[in-house]
Amino acid sequence: MCRVLSIVLAGGAGKRLQPLTLKQAKPALPFVRRRRIIDFVLSNLYHSGFNQLLVLTQYQPASLHRHLQQYWQPLFASSGALQLCQAPADADQGTAGAVAHQLSVIRDYRPDVIAILSADHVYKMDYRQMLAFHLNQQAAVTVSAVAVPLSLARQFGIFSTDAKHHIVKFCEKPQADIPTIPEHPGYALASMGNYLFDASYLCQQLEQLDLSCHHDFGHHLLPQICGQQLACVYDFSTNQLPGEQSLPHYWRDVGTLSAYFHSKLDMMQHPDWLDGPKQHWPILAAGKQPLRYRIASAAFRRLPLQAHQPLYS
Repeated sequence: MCRVLSIVLAGGAGKRLQPLTLKQAKPALPFVRRRRIIDFVLSNLYHSGFNQLLVLTQYQPASLHRHLQQYWQPLFASSGALQLCQAPADADQGTAGAVAHQLSVIRDYRPDVIAILSADHVYKMDYRQMLAFHLNQQAAVTVSAVAVPLSLARQFGIFSTDAKHHIVKFCEKPQADIPTIPEHPGYALASMGNYLFDASYLCQQLEQLDLSCHHDFGHHLLPQICGQQLACVYDFSTNQLPGEQSLPHYWRDVGTLSAYFHSKLDMMQHPDWLDGPKQHWPILAAGKQPLRYRIASAAFRRLPLQAHQPLYS
């Protein structure tokens, strides 16, 4: 049986979300109906049965720690464990550096696969399907990806792939010469910030890092791995969830005030996507939820949802 250790990156300051993040980390921000942003990735992990996880925190972690300790740690304790790892407030580690600082903890779990997941995206995903793809591809790393319009591509890491889903080129937030998806002109292949690594390979890469420097997965490790043609892309549009989903394959990076509020409006207009008697993949929340919903102010004009096109036909 494949042993998976999930590492949730929850230390971000969220400067583009100020003033909301002046006193708490971005993943701890309230979202809708008593849910916080981090509840999306943790619900996905819980439903997928990925029950061994580390949550890496740093910036203003007090409210986030309370939320995790009061609700999520008891939930995961029934079949696994959720461990908090806090970095010093003044440390400039980067995402890969933050994971590298926990190598001794990671090795104690003896995982076969390590999942690296962002804590500040709004989406639903069955990670078991991505894991099956990763194992079948026998890749050093598999990255989940989604098709985004070219007008938004400069905000994300963008891939080029071959016919077998191998990544042949990666560019973090390109400002020019953005590669498009051949089957879908006008769209680019964007990283969702979710990685599945062969555990031994990742540990070898992290061992080589100078921990006194800043290291990111997107800016530093991933371009190097892609250059060796050891990375594959998992098509998010192929991920299937049980039951009816009123927002199929919805994914949004809520790193800006505009994206944050428009995603909240999406949730308010589709409350059945969060939970309900017919929802088989609910986004879990602390406490019971009221059965009434607030009407969004007319001052907010909802943007149309992005159409997520399949990456491969």
